Amino acid sequence: MVLHKLVSLEKAHELIEASILVRPPTEVIPVYRSYWRISASSIVARRSIPSRPLAAMDGYAVRLDDLKSFERLRLVGELKPGDEPPELGPGESYYVHMGAPVPLGADAISRVEATRVESGYVKPLEPLKPGKDIMDVGEVVAEGSTVVRAGEVISPYKVTVLMMLGFMEVPVYRVRVGVLSVGDEIDRYDNPSGKPVIDSIAPMVVGLLRFAEPVYLGVVVDDVNEIRRVVEEGVESLDALLTIGGASVGDTDNVKRVLASIGNLLFPGVSVSILKRGSVAVVDGKPIVTLPGQCVSAALVLHEFFLHTLSRMVGGEMREYVEAELLEDVEVKHRMDTAYLFELAGGKAKPLKWGVGLCMDLAKATAYTVLKRGYYRKGERLVFQKLVK
Repeated sequence: MVLHKLVSLEKAHELIEASILVRPPTEVIPVYRSYWRISASSIVARRSIPSRPLAAMDGYAVRLDDLKSFERLRLVGELKPGDEPPELGPGESYYVHMGAPVPLGADAISRVEATRVESGYVKPLEPLKPGKDIMDVGEVVAEGSTVVRAGEVISPYKVTVLMMLGFMEVPVYRVRVGVLSVGDEIDRYDNPSGKPVIDSIAPMVVGLLRFAEPVYLGVVVDDVNEIRRVVEEGVESLDALLTIGGASVGDTDNVKRVLASIGNLLFPGVSVSILKRGSVAVVDGKPIVTLPGQCVSAALVLHEFFLHTLSRMVGGEMREYVEAELLEDVEVKHRMDTAYLFELAGGKAKPLKWGVGLCMDLAKATAYTVLKRGYYRKGERLVFQKLVK
């Protein structure tokens, strides 16, 4: 393969889709430790949440028909979460705490602040409708519904749901990702020896890999034999590899020369400014993605190509997309298609400064997209890929 030949972004993704990638190993871990891990199977609810009607607010459980026959209702008890629900008799009401079961026969709850209580009797002060402040069976999770999809990153919120459903363990992928920096002048960030440039990009990359097990492989000098040695060792012991730096477009690129010699270099770069030095290779069924040595380029190549390859590996979708409206006009003057950072808020997209090394703008950005040469008007709706935060 010619190492300086760029392909289109669409072609790059086609090549990733067509590649054969090894599925990473799995392990079973306690649910309470599964946040930010990738689920290795779909998890279906074995029961509904709630399994019986519950009070959604503190208040007084009533039967609406009783309000037509009785001027006020007799307060006969109090219910807390975990209690067994009693039968609601004619003209009766129960005080219910939020999350408590609703008495059998009750069909609405009169909130505390909208109820008069005198001498053991209650009187709603506002009109009530059927189901008012009652959480129905299955309103949170319906029995038989899919709670977590295979290949989905389990959020801390989903951990709570899984535990409420009684799950104690969950199978997850153990994705070990090596992070290797390349450059004669680069110094390890964890044990610097006085070289002129500290390895500042690797900690960012390691931090973005919260759904995996990142392994910092340190820094290797820009020498073909040394790069080959470390890459081959990484491929043998890890599931994927990210290299940083040493990824310029050209025949002198030692990283890509090595990847082309020991595996299948899918493409050496793409015709998209900011992303153009990113490439993907497959060695023994494992992806190796080359990240440029500037913070914006490194982060966006990781999102654009590594998250795609990882999605293929785990059979899910690691990328997240959102549609938003441009907050101001954007003019793209570059000859190439170009990746831009944006800050999203309230369905609006604010463009940030353009450049490969604008790390503070990258810290503010919440999404990015690739724009073609031309003029984009304020109010135009575009699709953005969200950044891992």
